[in-house]
Amino acid sequence: MRNLKINQKCYIGLNYLGETDVVDESVYKTGEKVVSYGNEISFSAHISGATGSVVLDNNGVIIEYDKSMVLTKKELEEYGFKETSVFFIDTKPQYDKNNVPIYDYKVKRIKPTVNEVMILLEKVRNN
Repeated sequence: MRNLKINQKCYIGLNYLGETDVVDESVYKTGEKVVSYGNEISFSAHISGATGSVVLDNNGVIIEYDKSMVLTKKELEEYGFKETSVFFIDTKPQYDKNNVPIYDYKVKRIKPTVNEVMILLEKVRNN
């Protein structure tokens, strides 16, 4: 029921591509790396309000998360979200001078259920 169209809003997500080496003016590697993400993915989903709760997993692992997002399994495959994906939930998409996204949520865990997938999101305090 949470995945009804009336309960969904539009959001932006980014999939992690990898890290690239930073080079200086002489084309030498500086030892630093820049994380790169793919193009913005616009999608609709139901995202819970802030929870701040702790959940005990079936395996006894405690998972702390701030929000949860519900997608169908087909939508998850279409968007390609993984545990390295990041999202703009409470903010509009912003990027720093190196074109690195300043996102506000990242995936904490992806939990499949019978008909849908719950993505647990963690608020990013210092990005």
